[in-house]
Amino acid sequence: MITMRETMEDGVSEVLSSVVEDVSEAVNRNISGSQLLHELLSAPWLRALLKIYECLMQFQRLSPSPLLPCASGLLFEIMAIIQRAHRPSAEARELYNLLSSPHVQALLSSHDSVAQSDYLPVLSPLPDELPEDEEAMRIVCLVKNNQPLGATIRRDEVTGDIYIARVIHGGLADRSGLLHPGDLIVEVNGNSVVGLEPEKVIQILNSSIGTILFKVIPRSTQVTSSQKPVYMRAMVDYCPLQDSSIPCPDAGMAFIRGDLLEVVDQSDALWWQARKLPCGASFAGLIPSASMLRSKHKEQWWCHPSQVHSCIRPYSLADNDEDLTHADGKRILTGNNSSLIQFDALKTDSY
Repeated sequence: MITMRETMEDGVSEVLSSVVEDVSEAVNRNISGSQLLHELLSAPWLRALLKIYECLMQFQRLSPSPLLPCASGLLFEIMAIIQRAHRPSAEARELYNLLSSPHVQALLSSHDSVAQSDYLPVLSPLPDELPEDEEAMRIVCLVKNNQPLGATIRRDEVTGDIYIARVIHGGLADRSGLLHPGDLIVEVNGNSVVGLEPEKVIQILNSSIGTILFKVIPRSTQVTSSQKPVYMRAMVDYCPLQDSSIPCPDAGMAFIRGDLLEVVDQSDALWWQARKLPCGASFAGLIPSASMLRSKHKEQWWCHPSQVHSCIRPYSLADNDEDLTHADGKRILTGNNSSLIQFDALKTDSY
């Protein structure tokens, strides 16, 4: 009688197909997280893996069971009986010669190994005392699909370790919730990245098609951000490709005077994450923070003293282009020409 478990094991692919259909409806309704789940369940490698699983389970149920677990014992017992015979017949002598052949004995020995499942590896027992300070390894699988990872990396110059420097708000890594700033990357798709330059790690990531498999050691304490978005209006143009101080130009966001910005992350003291409104992209980009621009304004060596340099200010619906006064009296300052801004060199990230 076929059990319910056997029925479910036979129809794993069918169950997966129905789940994908349900998830696709959630994607159409734009439910948070459904797009990532749909991409994972639709991955060809997952379907192939389930097909292999179904074949193995079917073979396990339908494979013939051995009549004897130890055929070699029966062989030697028959040979002993023939040897004790007073006058064995010609057929008995022929059988004795056949059973004494090393090829037949090796064949029956192999039969016994399979019948007794003696081919399985013998695992060493666990030690009595496990180290408590052992760092937990985590395997993270992301479906890339020709979109950026949405995270920057940095290299520890002392140890050579590669860390997640920042996770871009709304990007692939952020939507998955599996990678966090400070996580140590050990492997990417089976390739060790310890000691590699960030550029080499980026090459490995860019050459990955479909899924990316990370081995990471999570940061000991995860920092959860509960910041509320802040809306600002840009008063000058900014181009990250012309800013030598930005840690990752590819992750920067360009804007022009009059753009409305939604600042979604202010956890970094030097670089914020923001999106232009109305949002054309789901992920944010890096822009200079208020403290960074104010500190450079105090130096007053990069602009003309008579200029008014209001770059970004809090925005409300009552604002207009003529009124530049703030309710809190604060201003965030920079030059009108972004190519003239020359900040001190900072440690760079790779995107």
